[in-house]
Amino acid sequence: MSWTLSVWEKSLPIYEAILAQPFIKELADGSLSAERFSRYIAQDELYLGTYGRQMFQIAGLLADPSEREMFTAFAQSGIDGEKAMHQLLIEKYGIDCRVQPSNVTLGYNAHTQAAIDTGVKELALAAMLPCLWIYNRVGLDILANARLEGNPYKEWILEYGNEQFSSGVALILEMIDRWAETAPEELLARMDDLYLESARYEYAFWNYGYTGTCL
Repeated sequence: MSWTLSVWEKSLPIYEAILAQPFIKELADGSLSAERFSRYIAQDELYLGTYGRQMFQIAGLLADPSEREMFTAFAQSGIDGEKAMHQLLIEKYGIDCRVQPSNVTLGYNAHTQAAIDTGVKELALAAMLPCLWIYNRVGLDILANARLEGNPYKEWILEYGNEQFSSGVALILEMIDRWAETAPEELLARMDDLYLESARYEYAFWNYGYTGTCL
């Protein structure tokens, strides 16, 4: 079994708990309050700034030119797409992003930065992967189950169907599986731990958008 399939099985309870969150269900059916949506977007805007810098730091750890080129292109495309969508939503809903980062946002950013600071590409990407993969899978689930007609969040939901992003995630999964094939067991275990902690942060990030409280 590949490393990604193995770690996905281990994180499945977290993923399923994310899908069960009221934020996800109400976003899909259009009943989510503007206050909760705005709180999520404001924190996501703060997170995105650090995320972009960290993605390019990970690219800098990749010695293989083709891997580095692919990852850099994916990072730039994703950042540009997210920024454009954020700007549309911020203007549409009058979202004030001049807020303090939540402890979830701070903790998540610190967690991924610590993994990057090891200088070990496998650890760095394992920590960042849930932000790409779980987010992508959650988004596709929302898109598949959403009531789009009359949904005030239609533009955001449709962005989850971005095929370029999904294809990029697939390439990154293939890349980290190649690395894992020759990784020692101790390194694989550390990758698991970092990935699972990030998956828990993914859950907490959605939860904060709905409740305004940190777990």
